[in-house]
Order: sequence, then structure tokens, then C-alpha cells
Amino acid sequence: PGCGSERLFSQVGLATQAQALASQRVFDLPAEHTPALRLLAVMTPGDLMTNAPLAFLAERSDVALTMLYVQPGEPLPPGAIYNSNRYALRALLEGLGCDVRDLGSVPDNLDATRDALRRAAADNDLIVTSGGVSVGEEDHVKPAVEAEGSLNMWKIAIKPGKPLAFGQVRKPGSTPGQEMAWFIGLPGNPVAAFVTCLMLVRPFLLRLQGVSKVLPNALPLTADFTWARPDARREFLRARINALGKVELYPNQGSAVVTSLCWSAGLVLNPPRPA
Repeated sequence: PGCGSERLFSQVGLATQAQALASQRVFDLPAEHTPALRLLAVMTPGDLMTNAPLAFLAERSDVALTMLYVQPGEPLPPGAIYNSNRYALRALLEGLGCDVRDLGSVPDNLDATRDALRRAAADNDLIVTSGGVSVGEEDHVKPAVEAEGSLNMWKIAIKPGKPLAFGQVRKPGSTPGQEMAWFIGLPGNPVAAFVTCLMLVRPFLLRLQGVSKVLPNALPLTADFTWARPDARREFLRARINALGKVELYPNQGSAVVTSLCWSAGLVLNPPRPA
């Protein structure tokens, strides 16, 4: 669709502005406009009814033989990248009123991943992981969850964010069918982790906390961009409102481009191309 068509925009105030994230709004497009783009809303802590304890396992320390995650402020050796997910996701979760227990990074092996899940399930309502849910040789989260509980969903048709997992992990000492901790496994790419946290973890947490209205409100806005390459999956594009009051996109929509989160003020929902 060309410039001037109406799109849905969600104000999210992105990664480096954690406080703004907690007060984000969402906009929707009237049904007569196609394609409709939806926007996202995040409530303030005052809208939450309880604090939900959860555990957060940061993305894997070893993603590949030549790539290591380094904490911000530490020297960055060749082949390494900074661990941005740990801080962005924690800020989002705490902004939603959660008591977050950061269990750190987990070594890339199945036994260590299973042990981390058992420890996380012991005294938390929800376990959130970042990375390790794809199909790589060292992606152990999926088999670990299946061994320690059940995996109810794996992979969703959105971009960014396809490798997402949802299930439950047994609490230590319980038997199958007894008390479980919820599990959500987010992708490792920072934009994908951020977007899926907003779009999927947020409404799940709000429902656990007793909030009945967890879906976004709607508001039509005008697109000041063209998007000539629709994907087979539903897309969430980083965007902001320009001086003309229209929505413009960040030039690079890659799922590893953290600067797109810092630059943007919201998300545009682009529906999938017709089959």
C-alpha cells in the first residue's frame, strides 16, 4: 500500500525508555480500511491488581562458537555482542508490576537448561527465557521444557518473533498434572524478544493479574511510507509519528537492530500477504 493509506500504530516508547514503555497506548484501524494495522497498549502499574513473581533466564551465554554475550560496560572482544535482552525485558516486566528474579545466563547444554528450569519453577508463577528456542544444535530450551513439563505451542506466524514457545514446567516435588509454573520462551534476537514480550507476554501477565481488558484500543493514523514487500507472516514494524502527524518507519527493520527500538515510538501491524 502506498503513502497516505491508513495504518494502525501502537505507541510503545521503546527499549531505552523503560518508563515510557509502561504507559504505552495502542491504535486500531477501522474495518473498512484494508489492510488494517493494529497497535499495542501497555497499562501502567496502577492498572494491575497484583504482583506476579516470575523468573527470567537471560539469553544464552554461548550462541555460537565465535559469539559471546557481554554485559554492558564490559570490554567487547571480537565476535561478541552486548546482552541487551536481559535489561530491556527486565524493565518491561517490572513496568508491568512483576517481581522479577534474574537467574542469569545458562550454559548451552541440556542438563544445565533443565536444572535452571527446575530452579525457576520452584517459587515463581511464570518463567520467561530469551534465546535457545529455535532449531539450532545448541538450542536446548524446547527439549528441556518437554522433559520438565509440557510444551503447548512452538513457533508462531509473526515477524519478528517466529521461534516462540509456550508451556508449563513442573514445580519440584510435584507429579504430572499437579502444580506447574507457566513458561514462555522468547526469541534471542533483541527486537524479536522485545516485540513478543509486548504483544504476547504482556497480555498473558495482565490476565494472570486479574485484568479483564488486555487487548489494545484502536485509532486510525495515516502512513507516510510504502511497504512493497509483505511477508507471509504478520509483521510488527518499528515506527513513530513524524512532524506531519503521519507514521514513518525506521529504515532498517531487522530483528537484531536495537537502534530501531530506541528511535521508534510504536509498532505498526502489517497483515500477512494473501495466501
